Amino acid sequence: MTVQRAVVIGGSIAGLCAARALADYFDRVTVLDRDTYPAGPAERAGVPQGRHVHALLARGRCELERLFPGFGRRMLAAGAHEIDFGRDFATLRGAGWMAREESGIATLFASRTLLETIVRDLLRAVPRVELLEHAAVTGLVAERRRHPRVRAVRLADGELAAELVVDASGRGSKAPAWLGALGLEPPAETVVDSHSGYATRWYREPEPARWPAEWWWKGIWVDPQEPEHMTAGVLFPVEGARWIVTVAGIAGHYPPSDEAGFGAALARLRSPIIAHAVSLAEPISPVYSNRAMANRFRHYERWPARLDGFLAVGDSVCAFNPVYGQGMTTAAVAACILADCLARVGPTSPTLPPTFFRAQGRFLGEPWSLATGADFRFPGTAGERPALIGVFNRYTDALFAAAADDAELRRLVGEVINMLRPPAAFFAPRVLGRVALATLGRVLQPAAAAPVPALPAA
Repeated sequence: MTVQRAVVIGGSIAGLCAARALADYFDRVTVLDRDTYPAGPAERAGVPQGRHVHALLARGRCELERLFPGFGRRMLAAGAHEIDFGRDFATLRGAGWMAREESGIATLFASRTLLETIVRDLLRAVPRVELLEHAAVTGLVAERRRHPRVRAVRLADGELAAELVVDASGRGSKAPAWLGALGLEPPAETVVDSHSGYATRWYREPEPARWPAEWWWKGIWVDPQEPEHMTAGVLFPVEGARWIVTVAGIAGHYPPSDEAGFGAALARLRSPIIAHAVSLAEPISPVYSNRAMANRFRHYERWPARLDGFLAVGDSVCAFNPVYGQGMTTAAVAACILADCLARVGPTSPTLPPTFFRAQGRFLGEPWSLATGADFRFPGTAGERPALIGVFNRYTDALFAAAADDAELRRLVGEVINMLRPPAAFFAPRVLGRVALATLGRVLQPAAAAPVPALPAA
């Protein structure tokens, strides 16, 4: 049996996915966005990050297919690239280039604007869902009782009644202030900031006749390596025979935002592979830059206050350093968690918010540990360091080094990064044993340090 209205604040990926989960339980689901939706895949003023690289991890693809059957087919028809991370990506890690092999871990590469457009179009086809533009929410309206309950959202021209409100408004969420205005203590926050920034430029792919014979790759990832190389580089293929190329700097080494400086930053990467690629391509955009990259976790899962009928998802809850490409996938997973909670406890149960927040928090802790663990490797990272983060990072360094010569470990790393398995899988007895043996072998039979090849093997 359906009930009345649910309101979702924010029409980006997290809000669209949450709306789909709600549509099976409410008479009407209204998505409010202060922006204007373009007619097709185009930038939105409210989503400036759409110009930059966005990774949809393998689990994100699976969950979006669950929410929106036919999603993958629509993406491929619109020009998205299906990429196997082991076969199609040239990846330079700390120990060197990863071996090229079929990993079985595949996902879709496309622009953020295309992905959001297709998800929005699929949502519009769902009965009982409406998307309203130019609708800026300014606050929450709640019934005053022993346990307050949301009854509406406040707009510029009045109120919109709702039995459930979901905040999906992103990093800049005003929900903590709205909760304070209702007399409720906002959730505690954890912030980890590695003082990172990135710069991005778009290119038209070179004609196939200009591709060197050794260019087997479809995308490239070049890790930083302290202290000489404090920037990472990424080349992602997207629809329309285009590349998105990003340079990400860490520990205050912000990449320049002018064209000459961007080219120089590419030339300073650990490998010249991306600089060579773009030298044959046509630039089709200016250089875009961003420095809003801190990890921020609002801990609704342990929020001592209570507001019935209020949920939060996406970057409103947990915003990651975007260089790790976790945001869209975690948003899709959270929507599926919401669907499961709605099925279990019902859409208007007072137990829905705490049930959902706890389940979402348990999941978010996994990618959070990976993102912040990686950021704590860098000098000057601000935030409270977990007690064992040094041990964790030294172990994962050893695991990644062992994976260079171990196909089973390479697959495990790919599965964890793509959220197909939790980080705890790194500590399974079999994995610990393989890492220990590989590490012991390097200690007993140290090999002469060989320079990392500038380019990956064919």
